[in-house]
Amino acid sequence: MTSPTVATTLTSTTATTATTTTYVPPPRTSAAPSAVTRTARYALHTTRMTVTNVMFMVFTIAMPVGMYLLFGMMFGDQAEGTVRGMIMVNMAAYGGLGAAVTAGTQIQEDQRNGFLRQLIVAGLSPRSFLAGSVMAASAVIVPALLAVGATGLATGVEVGPTNFLATIVMLWLGLLPTILIGLVLGMVLKGGAAMAGGIVTMMAMAIFGGLWMPLETFPSWMQQIGQSIPTYWISRLGQWSMYGGELPVTGLLVIGAWTLVLGVLCAISLRRAVGLKRR
Repeated sequence: MTSPTVATTLTSTTATTATTTTYVPPPRTSAAPSAVTRTARYALHTTRMTVTNVMFMVFTIAMPVGMYLLFGMMFGDQAEGTVRGMIMVNMAAYGGLGAAVTAGTQIQEDQRNGFLRQLIVAGLSPRSFLAGSVMAASAVIVPALLAVGATGLATGVEVGPTNFLATIVMLWLGLLPTILIGLVLGMVLKGGAAMAGGIVTMMAMAIFGGLWMPLETFPSWMQQIGQSIPTYWISRLGQWSMYGGELPVTGLLVIGAWTLVLGVLCAISLRRAVGLKRR
């Protein structure tokens, strides 16, 4: 039987212990990455995967450079060398077009193996995914533009550094709708059909847009089609940046309209691709 003195001592000790014991919260976990961080991470991942694809880089760089050298040798000396500069602009646009459409269609691989849906489930919003895809494709078209541009400068194209940089930037910005075309094809078409559709689309836009041959040499119906697609105006804007003249405002409107419509199609196609009902 416990004596009153011992009981009082135990009670006092317990009370003191309870009073001096403080609550230690569990360690705080790091906050979830923001939407901007997730977008940047996905863009960097996709860019790294694309630029390490040797065949992709060879196709988007070697072919337009080779075509520039061929056409430049055949027609470059006309108009006191001005034609050589126009060929450089067209072939740079063609190289960027190929990189943009092909990079966009590679979304099909992410969709096929389920990686796209895993990203969405893990917290990457459709808006962040589209933004990251556009950023990655915008990055991989730069080597094609610079490769053709550097080859042009090395083979006699006469243009000041400011005009040259402005031309590269203008081509880069103008290629935005072609990136969206690749994304739509990648989400709508299945398997190898996405890549095949991208190649057919790229070739058609290059031909009808006058990147290989002047649009004025084609029948009138082809000229009308050419003036309604972005590639023709991308070339015109690049030539305007290099040589000056009147700004082709119609081209800005055409490129803007294509970008708006294709952006909406991308959003709709992505929701269907991953089976989203909301977000």
